[in-house]
Amino acid sequence: MATILGMIGISLLFSATAAPIVVTDVSGRQVTLPGEAQRIILGEGRQMYLLAAFDTEEPFKRVVGWRDDFHKADYDGYKAYEDKYPQIKKLPTFGGAKDGTFNVEQALTLKPDLLLMNLESKAATDEGGLIAKLEKLNIPVVFIDFREKPFENAEKSIHIMGQVLGKPQRAEEIIRFRQQQIDIVTSRLANFTGHRPRVMIDRAGGYDDECCMSFGDENFGRMVEVTGGQNIAKGLIPGTFGTLNPEQIIASNPEVVIVTGANWKNYNTVGKWVGVGPGPTWTRQRNACRR
Repeated sequence: MATILGMIGISLLFSATAAPIVVTDVSGRQVTLPGEAQRIILGEGRQMYLLAAFDTEEPFKRVVGWRDDFHKADYDGYKAYEDKYPQIKKLPTFGGAKDGTFNVEQALTLKPDLLLMNLESKAATDEGGLIAKLEKLNIPVVFIDFREKPFENAEKSIHIMGQVLGKPQRAEEIIRFRQQQIDIVTSRLANFTGHRPRVMIDRAGGYDDECCMSFGDENFGRMVEVTGGQNIAKGLIPGTFGTLNPEQIIASNPEVVIVTGANWKNYNTVGKWVGVGPGPTWTRQRNACRR
């Protein structure tokens, strides 16, 4: 009897862990996974920031491959992970979907049960038929978004990750923490009626000699509005990302300039961008902004 009960218990446990998971991603697609994702390909390396918030002890345990952009787009962040988890140097890397260099055959050899993609690559994947190819190979693709419309999609994306990883409670914890931090700022400004300064965001200032990449009414642009400023690019850039010309900037007469930055030395060896963290000096930052 004990043996039979034990076998029943094992059978029930297996059934529970193997139950299909159905999610609706941020593009509106309904996607079915055979179970909790255990072998993930990251369509962007920086998706590790989100995955690490769920698998805090072993953030790379589910990752079988990733796009080759992390060490280029945020070298300092990548190096911090590499120092602690040196095995990531051996992870298979992929090209991007937007430039058509994602290798489907290579992906198949890794036997992934999930490919995470950023929403901004959706148009390119549709045009190139990538999703259809992967679906024929039984590789589920889920789109998340923290860049195009983060105010609309960030919370949804965290929910989705909680579902596909089998950690819905952790997703709720992350969402609550995020909202608490937002509320700290917005609650203080709820009754503010004072002057709202005109703000220009110089996106990746100093990356090259052109002026000037910025944000429309999303991403950092929306953050400016939420925190009491006036984003000068709100009416000039129709989408999330775009470019302001010097004449537009002068005419808008910004009172505050916010410069975003990172270590992009693997993208541009001669750039004079503004870095982040303890390394960059004030002098270097000022020089980087003089264009």
